[in-house]
Amino acid sequence: MKRKVAAVMLSAVMAVGLAACGGGSDETGKTTSEAEEQPSSKSEEGDTKESSASGGREEITLFRSDDGNGAVEAVIEGFEASQDQYKVKWVTASNDTDQTRSQLNTAFSAGSSEYDLVSIDTVWAGDMAAAGYIEPLDSYMMKAKRSPADYNKGSIQAGTYNAKTYALPLYPDFGVIFFRSDIVSEEDAAKLRSGDYTWDEFLSMAEKYKGQSGTKAGFTFQANQYEGLVCNANEYTANFTDVKGGLEAMKKIVDSDATPDDILVYQESEAANSYVNGDTVFSRNWPYVWGLLAADDAAVKQEQTDVAPIPGGSCIGGWLLAMNAKSEHKDGAWAFLDYFTSLEGQKIFCSKGGYVPGYNAALDDAGVKEANQLLGKEGFIKALENTIARPSSDKYEELSDALQISIHKFLSGESDLDTTTSDVEGRLNQG
Repeated sequence: MKRKVAAVMLSAVMAVGLAACGGGSDETGKTTSEAEEQPSSKSEEGDTKESSASGGREEITLFRSDDGNGAVEAVIEGFEASQDQYKVKWVTASNDTDQTRSQLNTAFSAGSSEYDLVSIDTVWAGDMAAAGYIEPLDSYMMKAKRSPADYNKGSIQAGTYNAKTYALPLYPDFGVIFFRSDIVSEEDAAKLRSGDYTWDEFLSMAEKYKGQSGTKAGFTFQANQYEGLVCNANEYTANFTDVKGGLEAMKKIVDSDATPDDILVYQESEAANSYVNGDTVFSRNWPYVWGLLAADDAAVKQEQTDVAPIPGGSCIGGWLLAMNAKSEHKDGAWAFLDYFTSLEGQKIFCSKGGYVPGYNAALDDAGVKEANQLLGKEGFIKALENTIARPSSDKYEELSDALQISIHKFLSGESDLDTTTSDVEGRLNQG
């Protein structure tokens, strides 16, 4: 009852919709930026960076936010040095994903050709493809001998709508379970890193280790009524292939003594704080938490932490790159899009910015590995190899809102398993 009351009170004042996990990567976008924060080189929204490339080149316009780490500039420089036909102008988007989406939809609905290439959140592709705003890329990929298998599985799924590829991954972000390697036994840690464990086995570990080294909880994750709940449900249900089994496991963990009494109000920040402050043994979150563990005032350090993949797959976030269907420079736009998402472009982008590559071959690059310590962890790589997209829909926000309400009512004890399973499956089938 305590959980239920707390959840009802908070949900009454919450705005339902795409929030922190926003589009799943709103959170990841913000926190990636925080983790990689650079002093003062970040551009303001609407800033335009003109190309300095010489010669009478055709100009391509890119619309993307600036993380302030110089990675986009480095990719543009590499592209312009690789050929002499095209140059790139970069218009800076807001770091507020809702604002960026609104701006893009306004431009697209007006039929604007201002931006040739746009960086989009992983859950926007379905809406934008259905509206005819972005260009299918399959014919370009075929000519360039690119295969969807070249890219991160969950990211390429997120950019696919009605069996056509509309966007390619710039970088994936995905859920993982952080755990205290100074508390968990090596035997259990090895099992966790392998990903070969069930939710029941995981719950047993969370209950076993709770209380050790001053911890107050065994496990925290995102169970509040917001987009993060859909991300977590996606993982528990193995990409919604086992809705009933996943919801049952989720409810069992919520009702257990391993989770805090107010777990139903937990979003990313609450889960991160509980882990960084040393209050929990296991915590499901996005990779940005690794950066928080490097802070001087963090109670738990990176040296005390390891990473496990999630049994049902890791829900994908991150960013994609798409072509405006109204672009007047489609050949040049594809040339830059292809370069940005190729081995060469991804090596530059990810080694400079510390991102996880969306192009799989770039994972073997020494510079990319050096820029991101997590790429050296077995559990992190296992998670990267099993990423899963959220449901593809031309009305994703409406679908997400409905799923959040239905699943949260079940976790709060306001509806039963069979009713919720039927409701969730029905809404997914409607798209």
